[in-house]
Amino acid sequence: MRSFFLMTYLCCMLFTACSSCNRGGRETKSSSTAEQQRPRQRKSQIAIASPKNNEQQPLGAAITLSVTTKDGAETIDSLRWFIDGKWLKTNKGEDTAWDTGEQTVGTHRIEAVAHYASGQRDIVPATVFLLAPQAPRQYGYKVMRVYPHDPKAYTQGLLFDDGFLYESTGLEGESSLRQVNFQTGHIVQVTNLPAEIFGEGLALVDDKLIQLSYKNQTAFVYRKSDFKLLNRISYPMREGWGLTCDGTHLLMTDGSATVYFLDREYLTEVRRLEVCDNKGIVPQLNELEHISGELWANVYYTDDILRIDPKTGAVLGCIHLDGLLKNSDRKADTDVLNGIAYDEKTGRIFVTGKNWPKLFEIQVIGK
Repeated sequence: MRSFFLMTYLCCMLFTACSSCNRGGRETKSSSTAEQQRPRQRKSQIAIASPKNNEQQPLGAAITLSVTTKDGAETIDSLRWFIDGKWLKTNKGEDTAWDTGEQTVGTHRIEAVAHYASGQRDIVPATVFLLAPQAPRQYGYKVMRVYPHDPKAYTQGLLFDDGFLYESTGLEGESSLRQVNFQTGHIVQVTNLPAEIFGEGLALVDDKLIQLSYKNQTAFVYRKSDFKLLNRISYPMREGWGLTCDGTHLLMTDGSATVYFLDREYLTEVRRLEVCDNKGIVPQLNELEHISGELWANVYYTDDILRIDPKTGAVLGCIHLDGLLKNSDRKADTDVLNGIAYDEKTGRIFVTGKNWPKLFEIQVIGK
């Protein structure tokens, strides 16, 4: 009897093992078949012939957009061209002229979308880099007046309003917002930032002062009259550098070649510009000032101020301020040129630097 049960048990085990093997084999065969039947990725039948990828052209150039088709390709039913995601033109595959006169300088993405009668389509991209159409005009300067400036003020933001300078200073544990009598250098009122905050750019919007922070992605909003803190606003840019207002938007830099146009109340991004001259992008844009329809920007680690077209991002001019602060006025902690303030009523322009003992009123002179 035990032998009968033993034989029955062994037969059941053998049947189970064989069934498992057969199932495993069927699954492997099924999986393999699925792999074989999976459709291969379709290769594009067109390529962009013009412009070449990463081609550089001056702003305003007429660029020919064209494609080539591969041997045996289907006939194009319609070809659509897009610039930075916006439709430009649709045709049957003929060359298309792109007038870049209404564009900005910097990087632009081109896409050709080909549709075929079969229902298939191809999308091929290319990138074009538009440069300023001419070299920046070169400027020098003339010192009109010199005023005292706190040599311990690590100037990050500077502006002029109603006869006073307003200044944002940096460094952790030393950052502040100040109202200054520019003629004497006397601090009229001041508020200090928390010790962990590194103060940065400063702008005036109506009766409010907005002050950026370096790496905290936070802006501080004050009432101009008494520096009462009204609000703190977060922004997504990785760092805060320069800030100004053009009357409609706040304009902000983050140390790159990009200028961000922000909503004045919420600091949300409206648009952005890459700043370029006739050779390429210009990085490390720092303190900003909006002057007579132009955007002026300090370039970090240089004695230059750029004059930028805020509509296109093209550098219109470069003001060289070499030798403005004499060596005899420099100390161990004297840092770079930074700080531009414009008196809209009189046209006066003031500049200074980080830990500079002097504030300069200058006249810009063409070379």
